[in-house]
Amino acid sequence: MSLREYCSGDAEGLFAALRDERAWEHIPRRIPRDCTELDSDMQAGPAAVPRLAFTVRRGGEIVGRTSIFYDPSAPAGVEIGATQFDPSVWGTGVNTRAKRVLVRALFDQGAEWIQFRTDERNARSAAAIRKLGAADLGVRQDDLVRREGTVRRSRFFRLERPTGFRRPPGE
Repeated sequence: MSLREYCSGDAEGLFAALRDERAWEHIPRRIPRDCTELDSDMQAGPAAVPRLAFTVRRGGEIVGRTSIFYDPSAPAGVEIGATQFDPSVWGTGVNTRAKRVLVRALFDQGAEWIQFRTDERNARSAAAIRKLGAADLGVRQDDLVRREGTVRRSRFFRLERPTGFRRPPGE
């Protein structure tokens, strides 16, 4: 499993990985019609929050995506989200390994905490986040709008920087 920063050349592989509608069930945006539209969405990202998007690969093949969101109003922490995978890799540990790579890198870079959120109806995602050791902060009204037009209620989680965590020597 590896992560690479998203680039337009990844659009076709990512579109193929997310072609199963189940991958979009809890995603609060429209399903792109083609890889050009997916690339446009990936390049644009959310307007208010800077994002760094990644493709997740297994054996060199793109199997999903995830992102890091930096909220200027909360500089001590970040959010890992916008994670989607080809259903063929659900339950294989790819998601957990990808998130652990990001968590370690973010704590190495000085983040004090990491936030996660998922649709209140997405029990599979919530279980995966709990496996990381994140504290469940409960369900709150969100500002995300589901594809059918309802305002999403999200379950929020937070992972605190471990006590005594140190950056690797030389950094």
